[in-house]
Amino acid sequence: MKTRVITAVIALPVLFFILLQGGIYIYIGGFILSIIGQYEFYKAFSKEYHPLNAIGYVMTILWYLGLYYKMPSDYSTFILAGFLFVLLGISVFSNKSKPIISAMVTFVGFFYVAFTLSHIVMISGLDDHFFIWYPFIIAFVTDTFAYLVGKMMGSKPLIKRVSPNKTIEGAIGGIIACVIVSYAYAYFLKPDFTLYAIFLGLVGSPLSQLGDLIASKIKRQFNVKDFGKILPGHGGVLDRFDSLIVTMPLVYYFMVIYQFIH
Repeated sequence: MKTRVITAVIALPVLFFILLQGGIYIYIGGFILSIIGQYEFYKAFSKEYHPLNAIGYVMTILWYLGLYYKMPSDYSTFILAGFLFVLLGISVFSNKSKPIISAMVTFVGFFYVAFTLSHIVMISGLDDHFFIWYPFIIAFVTDTFAYLVGKMMGSKPLIKRVSPNKTIEGAIGGIIACVIVSYAYAYFLKPDFTLYAIFLGLVGSPLSQLGDLIASKIKRQFNVKDFGKILPGHGGVLDRFDSLIVTMPLVYYFMVIYQFIH
């Protein structure tokens, strides 16, 4: 626990600085997390498959360059479709076992990690410094209170075969806390958003927990305790940001809809 606290004390100011500064710092932060997260993902899956790591990293580099230079949507389509067919083409000539699945793992590694985390860049492009914090509020509040409530009164396992320490009571506690904090955040900073804030909390909290469970399922399948060790006491990027992989896209597309109807 002491190590977790020390890591949090160091990492949180860095996170706050990046979000407050925005601009290039968001791009660099998102890119670094994406590359590290991809490495952790490919390392876990390499126990059974042979992901083409280098191609996945190149895909991420080109994706972030497209975001930075605000390339049109056709560029994004070209990147996704182009690399998918490159991976499939390489798999045809591969002599390694399960080449098609390995190609798909490479593509999913990009999509599951880099594509989802890159939504923080997309949020920053539309944001007025209100929404940029939302993915973190949803994920961190849900995670914290699900843990605390689960410890204090949890007795019924949520999905024991996936994550035996998570409880139904903890999951409900996380949702309630998320809705309350989401409402309070909007009430003080954007009062006309309070009803949307309740809805976002109700939807975001369960999805945040789903993101956590997906990562737990991957680790259990490949018998991995932690995805990495870059964050002492917390594990790797995917161990700490597994919920954000879901909440970042959620907040971004919610923003798009909200701004469209307003």
